Amino acid sequence: MQQKQLTWNRPEPGTWVLGMLLVALLASAAVLVGGYWTNWGGHFAISQSTAPVGTHSASPATLNLAVVTGKMMGNGALGPAYVPSNFTVPAHSTVTVTVTDFDTATPLTGALKAFAKVKGTVGGVMRVQRIDPQAPNTTIGPVQTMSYLAPALVAHTLTIPRLGINVPMAGQSRITFVIHTGNPGTYQWQCLDPCGSGSSGMGAPMGLQGYMAGTMTVKG
Repeated sequence: MQQKQLTWNRPEPGTWVLGMLLVALLASAAVLVGGYWTNWGGHFAISQSTAPVGTHSASPATLNLAVVTGKMMGNGALGPAYVPSNFTVPAHSTVTVTVTDFDTATPLTGALKAFAKVKGTVGGVMRVQRIDPQAPNTTIGPVQTMSYLAPALVAHTLTIPRLGINVPMAGQSRITFVIHTGNPGTYQWQCLDPCGSGSSGMGAPMGLQGYMAGTMTVKG
């Protein structure tokens, strides 16, 4: 019996290009649908190992953080958290920091009102843009440049005592500021807004590593 030889017919160039375009369109649709269900339209699940807004950009002089709610962290979470809580920036550099805050305000009261003032940033200011937390790329109103945030509007702070840095985080907003880094080292940061448990608001997750406290490593 004579055995037939299998052959592969090369498609016409036009057919090949059309097929590649179809694959690209299907892949894009899958990404969009996945983003809608996992991030914007459905339950926004997040952990310290996977930050939806990103941990670092392609540029080492740009740092992206997110403040997420306990609900977004998932079952068993002790409360809101900065993601990532431990991050690295280059030494002797100008670094642009962007924090996307999904949480609502927990007003500063009493002596804590001192942390409503921006300190340690370039120009002593920050830029604030309100967002829709269900669609974080959707902005609301104009960008405001501020050196002070009304205590009632503060949701959290990013405070690095050893570096003299304090930035109040406006609730459900994107906050951008610029810092100059110095010598290499590891610096503790913490939130000084009473966003935790207990009548004082100073219980967990306040002061807990991975939640409202962490480290900034300045690497040479």
